[in-house]
Amino acid sequence: MNNTDWRKAALGRAAVRAGLLIALFTSGCLVTSHSEQKRSGNYVSDSTLNQIEPHRTSASWVRSALGSPSSVEKPDEQTEIWKYRYTEKRNSSGAVFLLFAGDDSKETTGTVFVEVRQGVVTRYWRS
Repeated sequence: MNNTDWRKAALGRAAVRAGLLIALFTSGCLVTSHSEQKRSGNYVSDSTLNQIEPHRTSASWVRSALGSPSSVEKPDEQTEIWKYRYTEKRNSSGAVFLLFAGDDSKETTGTVFVEVRQGVVTRYWRS
């Protein structure tokens, strides 16, 4: 084996070792991620909200299904607007050992409004 062949073989073995080390260090517990979602307040799901039928659903059904509203406004003597406010927080983070780490946080607020007139829902909406 001449000197050039010996160097090529040594470089080939070094490349294989480097590839194995990279595979070892980029797998398993050296790459991590985490995400979390929390809601607070009076969140109303779309499936629950879609069960309300304007001019048919009673205020007592809404209160038993959604709970007490966050607040109530009375624009006139016969009408109440029930507000269900909520906050949703999403946190996510990830890291590649010794190379990269990052996180992201997002907070969203929303409100569901239910208009009640004389004990019956007249309309509802989400903002």
